[in-house]
Amino acid sequence: MSEPIADRNPLVQRVRRLVRQRSERRAEGVYVVEGPQLVDEALAAGRDVEVIVVPESAASGPTARAAGHHGVRCVVVDDRVFDSLSSTRSAQPALAVVADHDVALADLPADTLLVLAELADPGNVGTLVRSAEAFGVSGVVFAGGVDPYNPKVVRATAGSLFRMPHARLDGDHAPVAALAALGAAGFSRWAAVARGGEPPESIAVDGPVALVLGSEPHGLSAEVLGSCDGRVEVPTGGDVESLNVAVAGSVAMYVLSRR
Repeated sequence: MSEPIADRNPLVQRVRRLVRQRSERRAEGVYVVEGPQLVDEALAAGRDVEVIVVPESAASGPTARAAGHHGVRCVVVDDRVFDSLSSTRSAQPALAVVADHDVALADLPADTLLVLAELADPGNVGTLVRSAEAFGVSGVVFAGGVDPYNPKVVRATAGSLFRMPHARLDGDHAPVAALAALGAAGFSRWAAVARGGEPPESIAVDGPVALVLGSEPHGLSAEVLGSCDGRVEVPTGGDVESLNVAVAGSVAMYVLSRR
């Protein structure tokens, strides 16, 4: 393997931009996966991995060997340079540049979909994608909000993003546009609300279903609610005012999966 490359190298500068800037990821159609386990999962899922980057201290480690096994280019950088690339304070000794793999909304399976309407918190989004895979949801729609290829989202999905079919729509009216398309395709669209909805077990599953979740502080807009066919809530007891969106969405997906 060649000598470790330095900070001025164009690849280093490119990776740094991809980690930090959504516009760069979108323009290039690639994103960055951080950590040996996630890099291994991306490879195992058959994702299009362009290049793997490891620090000099891990140049002979398992991720570098896996790159060779899969025929993926592996680049070694100085340890301090590698630390500067990470989106976390404690860099894990591997990252990879991976091609986007979202699909058109119409190409998602016509079964049970999770629609994330302008969710902004990467941790909640990642948790919901993991739950979607765990409970047999057939696809995820990112309608506005945080970039699904944000490093924090990718990390929070714990590998589920590599396997879960997903579409993304951008723009101020992305949720309404997504719901209009799903309605035209025969989906029943159910808005998750804190109060005033039916329990998840009442949702008819004799046709394709879209479960719609809104942003953490504000919920779903009136326009989005008006685009749905019904409202669903997870009943709670005690003095709990509402559930975290990732918890509520996960419970609702679990109930749907049991039907």
